[in-house]
Amino acid sequence: MGMQPIARDISSRRKFWTEYQPGYRATEAAVGSPEFFDEVEAHRYALEPDIVELVRFDQWAGRDVLEAGCGIATDGMRFVRAGARYTGLDFSPAALDLARRQLELRGGAAKFVHGSVADLPFPDESFDLVYSNGAIHHVPETQRAIDEFRRVLRAGGTAIVMVYHRRSFNFYVSIMAVRRALTALLLVPGADRGIARVTGERPDVLRGHRELLRKHGLRYISDPALFLSHNTDGPGNPLSKAYTVEAMRRRFSGFDRVETELRFLNLRAYPMGERLERLARVRELGRRFGWHLWINATKA
Repeated sequence: MGMQPIARDISSRRKFWTEYQPGYRATEAAVGSPEFFDEVEAHRYALEPDIVELVRFDQWAGRDVLEAGCGIATDGMRFVRAGARYTGLDFSPAALDLARRQLELRGGAAKFVHGSVADLPFPDESFDLVYSNGAIHHVPETQRAIDEFRRVLRAGGTAIVMVYHRRSFNFYVSIMAVRRALTALLLVPGADRGIARVTGERPDVLRGHRELLRKHGLRYISDPALFLSHNTDGPGNPLSKAYTVEAMRRRFSGFDRVETELRFLNLRAYPMGERLERLARVRELGRRFGWHLWINATKA
């Protein structure tokens, strides 16, 4: 009986990440088509050029790289093109199917494995780099995942990990203030159309929030953990967590060297938000109040 809640959580997470992958909302092209992958990649690096700066894909040529939570392998293809010996792991079969399709279209050598970031199916000391962008804050066993990253790294190996940052503009202003207010407005008949016009949010996303309001009542707005989970990657996401820099340093304390950086304000809920995100001054603000907390840790 004690395992049932965990089983249901795994089932709901798998369902969400099967139906939704980062990039689905970046293009109207047919999923799995060459245009789909091209447009997802172009949108990703135009909006988040910091990924290239922080990961430095080219420096991993000839090295063993594991991406834990690879999704459709948009970043993975960068490692492949750079000449890394790349392995992508994800627990969503739909994501892995698209990752393999992308490799088939674009060429190169890679291995894709179905599995959990908290229980890596690899021997100790198998990789020079473990890269995980936006995955471990969606699982209950975040610390276990970090410990697994350290286990499979060789001595001197590196973990580059991104998690959501709690002390950020996006957490305190966009999610806990602006999104809460807009969600409350969904109780007003016809308000969804006005919100969609102002924010550019998709009607199906707004319908999802209205359904959650109907299901949970005002608790949906008043419960910070519940509201956060459904307002990061979309309504229906069973779990999202956000961390402070100090909390992540503690979680990575088993590593020899730990460095952190902040990036990306995440202004997509605002009019012309993505255009603003591309401005140099806005990017600089992301280094102080960013939603993405990057950890670069070295194993002794």
